[in-house]
Amino acid sequence: MVDVLLLAREHSPARLELAVRGALAAGAHDGRAVGLLINRTERLTPAVIEDLPEHLAVHERAEPTLRDYDRLLLRASS
Repeated sequence: MVDVLLLAREHSPARLELAVRGALAAGAHDGRAVGLLINRTERLTPAVIEDLPEHLAVHERAEPTLRDYDRLLLRASS
């Protein structure tokens, strides 16, 4: 409760109430949760689908083979 009251020094009552409501709706009964919500000024914008291949290019790997899996299946069936 004290954490929430301290936030009232820096933020408007309307913004504080919105953060408290958000925390309670999420099941958080902690002043730190309210602090996280009240300090979130902007939402992160998701990557545009067209840009996705460029973002994923950093993580390119060779296509996996199923050779080892096939060997396991052969062993299990014999």
